[in-house]
Amino acid sequence: MIARVLSAAALGAAVTTRLGAAAPPPPAPITIRFAAVVGEQPFACGREYPGIGTAGTTITPLDFRLYVSEVALIDRKGKAVPVRLAEDGVWQRQGVAMLDFEDGTGACSNGSAETRLAIEGTAPAGDYAGVRFTLGIPFALNHRNPVEQGSPFNVTSMFWVWRAGYKFLRLDVKATGPVERLFVHLGSTGCVAADSMPASPAVRCQNPNRSVVTIAGFDPARDTVIADVAALFQGSDLTANQPKTAMGCMSAPDDADCGPLFDRLGLAFGERTSGGQQFFRIGRGGAVGASGGGAR
Repeated sequence: MIARVLSAAALGAAVTTRLGAAAPPPPAPITIRFAAVVGEQPFACGREYPGIGTAGTTITPLDFRLYVSEVALIDRKGKAVPVRLAEDGVWQRQGVAMLDFEDGTGACSNGSAETRLAIEGTAPAGDYAGVRFTLGIPFALNHRNPVEQGSPFNVTSMFWVWRAGYKFLRLDVKATGPVERLFVHLGSTGCVAADSMPASPAVRCQNPNRSVVTIAGFDPARDTVIADVAALFQGSDLTANQPKTAMGCMSAPDDADCGPLFDRLGLAFGERTSGGQQFFRIGRGGAVGASGGGAR
């Protein structure tokens, strides 16, 4: 089924300009719902999930948040139509949205009680059958002092340092076996500043690590974007980290643990290209991943 995002004005008589051409319809509200799962099970902070990764490890979530930007709907001709994100002062600002799947309960003590499971904005009226977004923050917004920014850019637990910028994805888990905790923090690396001061913002990054995600066949009126933790870890052995890092992947280009994770995120790692992102997929049914959240 193709989604029809239609405003009331677009259903009435077409407004014509003085030249006789039909004026474009006004933008209509749009909500893109998200949900987090671990395989076939809903994501929950206090829950254990067995059989994860190549070694069948049991994990317990500690944190799960991410930033998305450059959101667009795909029309029937394959054209990407930008979604103008609402400026709500809490979860969305300057075209960037934070999604927060943890609720501060159980092992997720580093998080907060509020969750956010949707992106809200407006788009031109039209027939849409796909969605596209970037997992990450645009360069121009990525290297600023978080304590001077408004929400959602002021969440310091989602920030490294000015030069590297924000953690585009933060997924922390406890795990059974010799590696007790695993952190997957995706962000830009190899960032160079204009001077040597530690707090200097970057002027360029060798590895931007922004993943552009396109989901075909997505009906925004009916479907949900699913972020699947089990799919992200599918090619990883969670019982053995490489010696370069003690606790998972921090996006370092010399950390072999990042290789299979980057592949699932749709990102190249060193000389190896990705076979295509496998982290996000379609969930059928609009009731899944309903919007939530409040003031931070």
